[in-house]
Amino acid sequence: LNDAIALVERGIPSVSKLLPRIREGYDTANDTYEAFCDGTYIIVNLHSYMYKISVNSAPPKTLIHDFVVMVTHELAHFLEPRMGHNAVWRDTHMRMMMEVMVVLSSSSLSSST
Repeated sequence: LNDAIALVERGIPSVSKLLPRIREGYDTANDTYEAFCDGTYIIVNLHSYMYKISVNSAPPKTLIHDFVVMVTHELAHFLEPRMGHNAVWRDTHMRMMMEVMVVLSSSSLSSST
């Protein structure tokens, strides 16, 4: 989760002040949601990600991607309150994802040369 938050911060410096609002939770009674935004905090339900992690190996890189998608999803709710998942919210989320992808693309290009 921390790696994903760092990627989001590098890609979207303007949301840096919102990132401390991300909190970890562990709801064993309900693994059907990954996170929620209550208007003050983003609560990440780590339990919903446990099936992706093996005790005997490092977490897969796809997990960082999943966390980036979730963090930007919930940040879009902060930035577009009361928009649900409408077109305005979707545009905000997509823009945020694209900004993070630019960082990932530039870092992978520089590491391959």
